[in-house]
Amino acid sequence: MHRLFGDFAHRYDLHTPPEHYRHDHAYVLDQAKAVANPCRMLDVGCGTGVLLDKARQAGVLATGIDASPAMIRVARTRAGQDAATVRRMQDLDDEALYDLVVSLSWTLNYCEGRADLLDILRRIHRALRPGGRAIFQIAHAPHASGQLLEDREAGPRGDADDVVFLYRFQPGAGDDLPMRAEYVYACKSLNELLHEEHLLRMTDAHAVAECTRDAGFSEVVLYDSWQRDPFRTALSPLLCASKAPAP
Repeated sequence: MHRLFGDFAHRYDLHTPPEHYRHDHAYVLDQAKAVANPCRMLDVGCGTGVLLDKARQAGVLATGIDASPAMIRVARTRAGQDAATVRRMQDLDDEALYDLVVSLSWTLNYCEGRADLLDILRRIHRALRPGGRAIFQIAHAPHASGQLLEDREAGPRGDADDVVFLYRFQPGAGDDLPMRAEYVYACKSLNELLHEEHLLRMTDAHAVAECTRDAGFSEVVLYDSWQRDPFRTALSPLLCASKAPAP
């Protein structure tokens, strides 16, 4: 387990504040309202439960899974004790239970390669009801600049620029289409520092789209963002797909 999601899970919202993903979350909630009322939604890789909390407040029957017990503790505090469960995406075994399955923040790219991703996508397909939809936010390494980027955020006491988050993404080479992600988190007031690297796999959006079709999905479309512009330049495109309705 990466320390960013484990030992430092209780700090995650400091360097990645909930409002960072407000547009993505609003798009997901719009889709939830469109697919069913009420919509039963699963968040795969729910993290600290920001989307879960928003969805539940909007009347969506939302639950989440995450491989990190520390992240789940934060999510339960935010969204409710019954909101989230410790479970790997590789262990998803629900059948025809959800109207919408969503997985943001590159969760799918923590797979072990194409075979693992295909199995995960098949599990998600089985978990959807006929006519259900899936929304995935994935990494596309060919659009990674390799440049060191920086975010500065307020600290736990509201001090401006107290938290510094550095990150860099570099494409790799190999059959599983890897990308190396480097993260540095620092909080001056807490005297905390973390530096670690994550190896992401299947970081080609077109390859993931092909895998999604092979898993049984239809209407597989890639977008640059929540604005649904055609996929051209995004590092974090959205992939939207559907499960065929019952005959």
